Amino acid sequence: METRRPLHPLLLLFSPWLLLLLLLVVQGVRSLQFTRDDFPDGFTFGAGTAAFQYEGAAAEDGRTPSIWDTYAHSWRNPGGETGDVACDGYHKYKEDVMLMNETGLEAYRFTISWSRLIPSGRGAVNPKGLQFYNSMINELVKADLPQSLQDEYGGWVSPKVVDDFAAYAGVCFREFGDRVAHWTTSIEPNVMAQSGYDDGYLPPNRCSYPFGRSHCTLGNSTVEPYLFIHHTLLAHASAVRLYREKYQAAQKGIVGMNIYSMWFYPLTESAEDIAATERVKDFMILHPLVFGDYPETMKKAAGSRLPLFSGYESELVTNAFDFIGLNHYTSNYVSDNSNAVKAPLQDVTDDISSLFWASKNSTPTREFLPGTSLDPKGLELALEYLQEKYGNLLFYIQENGSGSNATLDDVGRIDCLTQYIAATLRSIRNGANVKGYCVWSFMDQYEMFGDYKAHFGIVAVDFGSEELTRQPRRSARWYSDFLKNNTVIKVEDDPIVLTLIDLGDLEEDDDDQEQLEVKNAMEKRPLHLHLLLFFFLAWLLLLLLLQGASSLQFRRDDFPDGFAFGAGTAAYQYEGAAAEDGRTPSIWDTYTHSGRHPEDGTGDIASDGYHKYKEDVKLMTEIGLEAYRFTISWSRLIPSGRGAVNPKGLQFYNNMINELVKAGIQIQVVLYHSDLPQSLQDEYGGWINPKIVDDFTAYADVCFREFGDRVAHWTTVLEPNVMAQGCYDTGILPPNHCSYSFGSNCTGGNSTVEPYLFIHHNLLAHASAVRLYREKYQVAQKGIVGINMYSLWFYPLTDSAEDIGATERAKQFMILHPLVFGDYPETIKKVVGSRLPFFSNHESELVTNAFDFVGLNHYSSVYTSNNNNVVKAPLQDLTADIATLFRATKNDTPTPEVITDSIVSAENYKTYGNTVDPQGLENALEYIRENYGNLTIYIQENGSGAPDGTLDDVERINYLQKYIAATLKAIRNGANVKGYSMWSFIDIYEIFGGYNSWHYGLVAVDFGSTERRRQPRRSASWYSDFLKNNAPIRVEDGSFVSAASHAQL
Repeated sequence: METRRPLHPLLLLFSPWLLLLLLLVVQGVRSLQFTRDDFPDGFTFGAGTAAFQYEGAAAEDGRTPSIWDTYAHSWRNPGGETGDVACDGYHKYKEDVMLMNETGLEAYRFTISWSRLIPSGRGAVNPKGLQFYNSMINELVKADLPQSLQDEYGGWVSPKVVDDFAAYAGVCFREFGDRVAHWTTSIEPNVMAQSGYDDGYLPPNRCSYPFGRSHCTLGNSTVEPYLFIHHTLLAHASAVRLYREKYQAAQKGIVGMNIYSMWFYPLTESAEDIAATERVKDFMILHPLVFGDYPETMKKAAGSRLPLFSGYESELVTNAFDFIGLNHYTSNYVSDNSNAVKAPLQDVTDDISSLFWASKNSTPTREFLPGTSLDPKGLELALEYLQEKYGNLLFYIQENGSGSNATLDDVGRIDCLTQYIAATLRSIRNGANVKGYCVWSFMDQYEMFGDYKAHFGIVAVDFGSEELTRQPRRSARWYSDFLKNNTVIKVEDDPIVLTLIDLGDLEEDDDDQEQLEVKNAMEKRPLHLHLLLFFFLAWLLLLLLLQGASSLQFRRDDFPDGFAFGAGTAAYQYEGAAAEDGRTPSIWDTYTHSGRHPEDGTGDIASDGYHKYKEDVKLMTEIGLEAYRFTISWSRLIPSGRGAVNPKGLQFYNNMINELVKAGIQIQVVLYHSDLPQSLQDEYGGWINPKIVDDFTAYADVCFREFGDRVAHWTTVLEPNVMAQGCYDTGILPPNHCSYSFGSNCTGGNSTVEPYLFIHHNLLAHASAVRLYREKYQVAQKGIVGINMYSLWFYPLTDSAEDIGATERAKQFMILHPLVFGDYPETIKKVVGSRLPFFSNHESELVTNAFDFVGLNHYSSVYTSNNNNVVKAPLQDLTADIATLFRATKNDTPTPEVITDSIVSAENYKTYGNTVDPQGLENALEYIRENYGNLTIYIQENGSGAPDGTLDDVERINYLQKYIAATLKAIRNGANVKGYSMWSFIDIYEIFGGYNSWHYGLVAVDFGSTERRRQPRRSASWYSDFLKNNAPIRVEDGSFVSAASHAQL
């Protein structure tokens, strides 16, 4: 049922607001034009690097390991690469200084390696290290703690570090202070406290259960972050006092401290969200340096876990700085999370008790979200806030920049730098005492999170060449022109307004001459023509609003006959009982027990579905599920991978199926979800060997024979299109196969060929099982069999032919083409060449139309842009073959992988899966219908995770109702969709999030209880009301609503 509002009353209603919008737009078309000379006397522009990331020569000339070396050489490093060579700045600094001169840098910020200068952490100075820094001196920034001090007394969690750091600083002041006028003691202690000592993601990888996000070396997440902060402040203040008393008068330098700066917007205008935003700002730890004590907010939240300053220490830290350095990149939205259930143990994250949102429509996380989304206004607001709260302190912007792919034509970086430099100038004109701006980074280096794959440098480094060749990017030439030639920069004074009227795109595509001409023509028009033009555009915006201001109301009964609503789980993530009743390890068991999984814990118990399935089926009945999609554990049913069937495993699945039959719930079985018996992996390499085809077919035969009298819906394999990359290219998922330089910490493999072997043998195994079912069982059992694909919708980032081509290329790698046409698409054959296996005539016939349906796991959408202009390496992997960059939002830093290690290991897990874009599902279904025919489709996974496990999961309800509405709209537009299964029925051991990070279930599970207690969430009641009571759902309909959601992706 659809209802539409009359048009004319709405026109009258919106007219005053339209005029207001027009005035705002006209107000915003003013531009800021400036040159280098517009900045105050004494202001310096520079760029920076950091020792471990830049120098290399890790074991040369007396240098000893730091905690960063230990981390990079351990399995904890998700990238698998090290800083042993880095940019080889130790040997190439003279060349780099020449490049700095050519660029026109006025300052260069670099860090000194403590373990190069004083290899034991204290005591004797290394002459070779001293000689190196004497050759390239500017400033002391961040100390990468010598591993010897970490081993001896725990490093920064011990008060002993204060004296050792002061002694180290004393050496630097004494040896280099005659030429260094600008010292920074430490970088970003406010966020390193959380990353290094709470969740343990960064060195020294200290954390404690259940707070750590990765297998930590040891630690205590409840107290060590505060010890780190406390001792960092005291060490800093001790070094400052030493400098002021002994060196400053003669050397005439200044000394300060650096903090990681973000701007935080309250998510709503509620008092709670505003208070949460202020609480987050208090944890920046600037308060003790100005007032000599922690803010009351921190003291109240942390209690006795927060160390106290003695009277002497308070005096020591107060005003212990000449300046404050800011590393500023982006902004977050903040909402209150103080009503969450408080655990007996709390960490810093719990104390902050806030949720962070990259955008208003994103999925929140309990940890702040660093990134490179463009928000120059946030920098202005941050400087204004600091000025109002702490006085007009002296500031240096010590890091600001944007990452990109390896392209030399880095127009996006230029746009970012332009806007942030303009924001800096506006802040200065508004009274901020900012004395310098430093680009991050001067050159590509070993990045903290991105290894050698993230490129922040204005100078490119070819890490594939033995010489590590340097080449200035377009941004270097732009920066040089600004600094040396005083070139004019012009930016719009209110970019937010420009975004509203969608003129930002006119600035983004420098290669589109037609758009440039339009932009230039607009800039030359007099004001009254601007008024007319913007009035027209604003009126057009109103018409779009009105077009979209209709609603779609529907009920369960509006779906076609035979349509089934359900929910799902997966064997390893749900069953538990990993070593009970004859089950043997799968590759998932090996993976989680090896320490590679970013979360503590394994699937050994999971949701304990092996013992609690009867209770769960009862819950399904109470909710009103019409279908239940679950997977069978191959290694539970056939422990050796082939041969004898395990009676206990057979009994378990028969019992569960019988319970579902009694409940009247349709049974949808998946045969394989990345849990290959380890015995087959060890014997012949699993899916990369053609032997897998016969073994999988025999396993499928057992399932068809034993369960097919009650199972009418079979799916052979899940998500082979993305598992090829995650399991065999980047190697972040089991069996962790990859090869240098494509993957990280892998057990073996070859990233150039194995992803395609995996896909090829998956298709053949699937097709073989389908033929068996059709020939032997389908007539009698009257079931259907299909395959599943991971589905994203891809929007081209721009309207350029290159980005549109990249988008089509990404869609081709869904691998649906061989199942419809019997061969790989020409796109794939052309880029992969001889690395792509070919189908024989028999195999082509076997795979063609080898499905009764296609299952889609669909969560969200991404932007895609072309990446095939990068220099082709002698070896290429699947990622390079796709030659596409993916962004969750238009302003995100792009990644060349659909599934990346940052998603796996950081708080951004399943970013794609939690951004609401129901239009993307409609587009995906339409694309499949247009390109492959009107196939029978089942939506087998769709859902939204919550990081806090709340029972009041309103956001999940909002997400689900929008996607269910999109499914109905797609059906009404001709899509042959027969079912919808939300992910997941119950909280489970998530592939990326383990037990702690993400909760997707309609039913909550208390993983802290021995009984694994279940409790339905609000979404379960909502789903039940829709399914059992035919309750109406009403959602906004029309293109504008979807576009608005999509615009905030």
